Amino acid sequence: MATAPVKPLKVFRLRGLSASVFENHAKSENGERTFMKVSLQRSYRDGDEWKSTSALGRDDLPIAQLLLTRAWEFILDTEAQRGKEESE
Repeated sequence: MATAPVKPLKVFRLRGLSASVFENHAKSENGERTFMKVSLQRSYRDGDEWKSTSALGRDDLPIAQLLLTRAWEFILDTEAQRGKEESE
């Protein structure tokens, strides 16, 4: 049986690169824990077909850094908001 694809909470895009933030859940002895993961990829065209890769070129690196910073800030803000809601 196939499972539905997991959609990201947030996607940051710029100049062919994207950083997608995913929410994950894990069970432990202390209950369920929620954590975030980030996927970074570059989209490109091969003829008429769109493809993606995790390999980046030299000029992609500053853009990747910016997108990863935005993803990190989003994660921190999301965690802070959840902490605030739990304490109310």
